[in-house]
Parts: sequence; C-alpha cells; structure tokens
Amino acid sequence: MLSRSSNELLWNYHMFDLIGIDMTKQKRSLVDNKINIKLRLAALWTSLMFLYIYADYFILRVPGKLESIMELSTPVGPTTPKLLVIFSLILIVPSVMTALSVFLPPRINRWANISIAAVWSSMSFLIIIEDIGDIGGWYTFYVLFQVVEIVVLATIIYQAWKWPRIAPEN
Repeated sequence: MLSRSSNELLWNYHMFDLIGIDMTKQKRSLVDNKINIKLRLAALWTSLMFLYIYADYFILRVPGKLESIMELSTPVGPTTPKLLVIFSLILIVPSVMTALSVFLPPRINRWANISIAAVWSSMSFLIIIEDIGDIGGWYTFYVLFQVVEIVVLATIIYQAWKWPRIAPEN
C-alpha cells in the first residue's frame, strides 16, 4: 500500500500527464521566459526607487543628520520651499518613469529612459565625489548606495539602447 505522500505524488504526476506536461523534462530544465523590455525598464526604475528610499532612511541614523534637518540645512544650503520643490522633482521623475516605461510608445520611451538615466547618473556621480572622502566613515554606506544606483541606471541605459527592433521584411 502506498503512503499518503506517495499517493499525492502519483496524483500530481497523473494531473501533469493529463495536461500534457512531461514531468521528466520539467525536473531537468527550467523555463526562462522572455521579459518584455518595457517591464524590464519599469522593474529597474522600481529598484532605483527602493535604493533611494533605503539610502534616505539610513542617512537619518548618521550622527547630526536629524539636527541638520531640524535646523533646515541641506548640503546645498538652507531649506526653502523652492529647494523642496527641486528635491521633489528629483524623486518624482524616476517614480513616474516606472509607469512611463510601460505606457510610452517605444521611440519616445527609449530616449526618455536613456536621457533621464544619464542625467540621474551624473547626479549620483556628483554625490560620490562629494562623499568619497568619508570612505570608512558614516557616509560609506551612502557611497555604496550611489554606486549601486549608477549600476542600475547604466543597466537602464543599456537596456533602452538595445531595445529590440522589428526585423525588416524582404
């Protein structure tokens, strides 16, 4: 007599056989589905946003940072309504790129991803230049986040640059 787990295994095997799936092949190889370029780009922009959120969250733990925020000071000067709008735009653009990467038509989509990722990469480079002197100190984690952000942005540029094309008909 078969144990319950053996019965379940035979039942599952039989069900796969009924719908035409060869279980012997399924155990050996995995399916690697092609992911649409628009979804890849949206996933990359989403990853970038998580990096922004976590870097900004962790920076609150740097000694003196909360006091600096309470005193309304930023690395580029005192906090003003205009500066907050600029900071907001810096975060709004990649947030919106998550959706735009899915909904924009291919030609506009491609160039929007390349140009915006290039500009945002340059901002990350500037942050690295500003904080590189603190390697080993409190801002080391922030430089690490910036390096990873640049890798994600470079991947966005690469993916958009290599956007699949329709083969010409003969």
